[in-house]
Parts: sequence; structure tokens; C-alpha cells
Amino acid sequence: MTQLTLTNLTKMVAGVTLFTVDHLTAQAGDRVGIVGANGTGKTTLARIISGQDTDFEGQRNVTAPVTLVPQIAPTAGRSGGQSMLDRIRAALAQRPEILILDEPSANLDDDHQRWLTDQLDHFNGLLIVISHDRDLLTNVATQIWSLEESTYTQYNGSFANFETYREQCRQNTLAQYQREQRERRELQQAVQARHEKAARVRKGSKRMSAMERANSKSAREQNAGKMERGARALQERADRQTTTVKPHETAALKLVATDLPPVIGKYLVTVDDLHLTRGKHDLLHHVKLRLKPGERVALAGSNGSGKSTLIDAILAHAPQTRLAPSARVGYFHQDMTELPLDKTVWQVIRTATALDQNRTRQIMGAFGLTAKFYDRLVGGLSGGEQVKLQLLTILVSASNLLILDEPTNYLDLPALRALEDFLRGYPGTVLFVAHDQTFRQRVATRTLELAEHRLADPEQTATGTPVTDLPRLQFEYDQAMMAPELDTQRLKTLREQIAAIKSAK
Repeated sequence: MTQLTLTNLTKMVAGVTLFTVDHLTAQAGDRVGIVGANGTGKTTLARIISGQDTDFEGQRNVTAPVTLVPQIAPTAGRSGGQSMLDRIRAALAQRPEILILDEPSANLDDDHQRWLTDQLDHFNGLLIVISHDRDLLTNVATQIWSLEESTYTQYNGSFANFETYREQCRQNTLAQYQREQRERRELQQAVQARHEKAARVRKGSKRMSAMERANSKSAREQNAGKMERGARALQERADRQTTTVKPHETAALKLVATDLPPVIGKYLVTVDDLHLTRGKHDLLHHVKLRLKPGERVALAGSNGSGKSTLIDAILAHAPQTRLAPSARVGYFHQDMTELPLDKTVWQVIRTATALDQNRTRQIMGAFGLTAKFYDRLVGGLSGGEQVKLQLLTILVSASNLLILDEPTNYLDLPALRALEDFLRGYPGTVLFVAHDQTFRQRVATRTLELAEHRLADPEQTATGTPVTDLPRLQFEYDQAMMAPELDTQRLKTLREQIAAIKSAK
């Protein structure tokens, strides 16, 4: 039985269309995953479905009561993960016919994410989940509502099928665009050739006598006119054929070692026999940690196991901890109260960045903060957009050690992929906490687990791309090639080093 239908629905904000819905439908037993960029209207749609937002045009038909668990709510002194679990348990206890969860897995550790997936698998009603968590969407969703370019589209099938279909569509569009551009170039070459031939006909042959030139002028002008009319027809054909818009392609996010402050010493972070408490309770015993330059180390563990407390101790230079004097720390901890709400996005980024303007804007664009955001006030951004902005101020700063506490929370899928690409190619050092298992596996070169009051380095670590000197060597090679005087021996040495790293992959 169909429980939810949205038809010809339009949501306006300040006179501007936020999103439109042609037709969306779901019934009992469906598990709908809603995906889309931050700030585009996913939470607003949830509020419309639940009846909390009635300011829209179109038809909303809901045949059963709706329970909505919001993304942000007071925590009453509890952690974000604990607060979310409390709200989900309370919602499930009501046995709702329609349940909407907004970012339910944010801040949940691995065990509680498995608990959440199991609970949702056994939910019998209509489930709608707004999420950027790829693992949750893969395990739960049976259909996807995707919000792109201000329009909702329904895809029946799993999240994996949706991802495959969308990538295939992108590849098909790119192939069509490239074909049209090739045909346009060929037509424009033909247009240019006809114009040139018309000019030669008008001018006539150098071997013509004055009498021949005068007698043939009318015929030559007529022939030249035909050629130019043919050229115009070809140009119009070329303009009509070019209709496909090139799919957006994010440029590679690459920094090199020379972008960062130099590192001196064998370790950037050293922890020796550290004992941590929370209130009167023991949290961690005999913690030992060595963080080498170039490593990307993930801290994993259950909620409340001490991951953030350990980071706080390192940053506070607690006894038994040491940061190398050459360490320049960029610390992300998702406290948006530190952002100046009365400044524009570009003013905030320009103050923070240590990179040139072009590369700064390239990185911003990859995370979804394109040119249209530059003049927007920070206070007018959505929560997810503010997370992106705060994270970007850290990524583009003059730091050689990034300490990131849950950077993946509330990031949309394109931004998650952009962050993965950035960190995998980052020539500095990274210590991070992330409950997104896919993210950890793709980024970390080493994973440390906090369990039973201990910090353990398990034999099987995450499988991220190991750090190499390749970016630095390629940069040095490029610089040597552009030097006023070529140092052939230096170039040879660099080529050999680059080849050795590539062959070892």
C-alpha cells in the first residue's frame, strides 16, 4: 500500500526555488535513502513529509503518522553519538508507520553503526534515511531519492546500483559531449576553409590579365557568395549540434612538500606511558604512540573510549606527550561557533589559506564551495556547508600535521570523496578520528584501536595508499627542468628515483 506520494511539489525560499519534485512515491517496507549536496533541501523535504513545513506548492499525500528524528538536537551533556542513539531508540519504541532519520549514523562508533543497521533491517514500516554514510546506504536502502540541480529524482534499487547508474550516465554524457565537440571542430574547420576559398576566388588568380579579371568579377563574386552562404549554413549546423553540457570533473587536489612547513626529526607526535582519566574514571592506561612524518593514522574505538580525549591531551602538551618543535598543527573539531558569521566565505578562506588563489579556489570547488559561495555570509550557510568551510580553513592552512576529529560528519558524498583524494595525496602527516569505515580504509596507512582502556596497533591495519616521496620528487624534477641551467646529473638522479617508486607500486 502506497503511504507517501509527492507530486508537482515546489519549495521556495526567499523567492528562489530551493527544489522541485515531479513525482516521488513510497510504501510500507520501502527503505528510501535521500542523498544530495549540503544545503540543497534534504532536511526541508523531511520536514514537509512530516508535516512540520507546510509552506510549499504542490501535492503531499501521506496516509500514516510520521516520526522524524532530526539531525541536530540538544544533547543534555551527552555526546553526539549517545544523544542520537537515545532519540533513535525512543523513535523505534513508538513503532511508527513512517520513520524519517536525518543523518542517524553521525558520531556513532562501529558497534553502534552495526546496531543501527540491524535495527533498521528489522523495521517493518516505511523508512526514509537522509545520509551521506555510504556503508549505511549500501546496507539499508532499497531505493534512492537523489537531489541534483534543485530537482529530486527517484531511483529504484540499491545504493550501489544507483552509484553505478549515475557514473554510467556521466560517462555517456561525457562521450556525447566529446563527440559533439569533435564534430563542431570539424565543421568549423570546413567553415574556415570555405571562407578562405571564397577570399581566393574573389581575389582571382595572379596569372589573370586585367581584362580577364574585369570580365570575371561578377562570376567570381557570385561563386564566392555561394561559398560564404555554405559556410554560414555549416556554422549554423555546428551551433545546433552542440547541446550537451560537459559533466563536472573535479581537478586533482595535489599539494607538494614545498607547500608545507619543513619537518625536522623522526617523529611529529610522541606519547610515552600516558594515563588518561575522565572525572573519577580511568580512561586509558600506558598509552604509547609514535607518529612519523608522512603517516596517516586513524584512531578507532567505541564512543567514549577516549579518542577525542587523547587528541586533547596531545594538543594541550600534557605530561608524557610531545609535539615536535617543527610541527605546525591544523586542528579540526567541528565547533562552528568559532566561524565569524558576519564575514563572507571568501574572507574567511583568504585569511586562512597559505596557498595561491587559484589552487585555493580549486580545492574549494572540489568540496562544493564554488564561486557562487564566495560572497555569501557564513551565517547564511547550512550546517553541512559550515562544516565544509571550517574543514577547508584547516586543509589550506600552513600546517604539516593535520589532526582531524570526525571530519566526515555531515559532509555530502562529493565532499567525502574530495577529502579522501586530498588526504591520500597530502605530503604532510595526518592523525584522524572517523567512524566512516570506508573513509578509514581508503585514507589510513595505519589504524590504532582504543579498547579496554588500551591503545592497540592491530596486525591488520587499514589499507590506505602508503605515503611516498613521489609528489616531492616530481615537483623537484619539474623545477630542475625549468631552471636556467640544466643539471643533467640531478635530472638523471631524480628520474631514477621516480622510476624506482613507480615500479615498486
